Amino acid sequence: MNDEFTLFHMAFTLIVVLDPLGNIPIFASLLKHFDAKKQREIIIRELLISLGLMIVFLFFGQGFFHFLNVKESSLQIAGGIILFLIAIRMVFSTPKYERVGQKIPKDPFIVPLAIPAIAGPAILATLTLFGGSGASKITVLGALLIAWALMVPTLLLSPYLKKLLGENGIVGVERLFGYLVVLIATNMAISGFLAAF
Repeated sequence: MNDEFTLFHMAFTLIVVLDPLGNIPIFASLLKHFDAKKQREIIIRELLISLGLMIVFLFFGQGFFHFLNVKESSLQIAGGIILFLIAIRMVFSTPKYERVGQKIPKDPFIVPLAIPAIAGPAILATLTLFGGSGASKITVLGALLIAWALMVPTLLLSPYLKKLLGENGIVGVERLFGYLVVLIATNMAISGFLAAF
């Protein structure tokens, strides 16, 4: 029962941090010139690339930080701060495609969709934290796969959801998710400070 709670608690946290609804505008904006088949191909490709990166980070990120002699409490505090900053951006968000100031290549390979839109600093910090929290890495992997699987249909339907929700609807949902991330980030930082002192 406790393992299930941990699994679904982690999955919920990861899906909130991944913020699939918040990614709808950038996916819809960057892929609008492609036909429906090509859009699906690009979205699936970018989702698989980001999943691979997140899995690598889950299994090897903690070891990398240990190599740098970074303590778990430091990871918790840093992860909380990063999440908090990401959450503040979400709470006071504008549609993501308006924030993209760089020229996007014709086929947005890896950047900016796989990285950082999906596999950004917040999700990588969260995975590193979960990986070092004492929970089984298999449990964390299961939570990641659940969150990722929930993200897949959302992004595949992004052109239609953008039309359905409208810009204000997407921003409103992203702000709600941002508030939840603020709570998670605060709790993470407090845990880190308690562990450190």
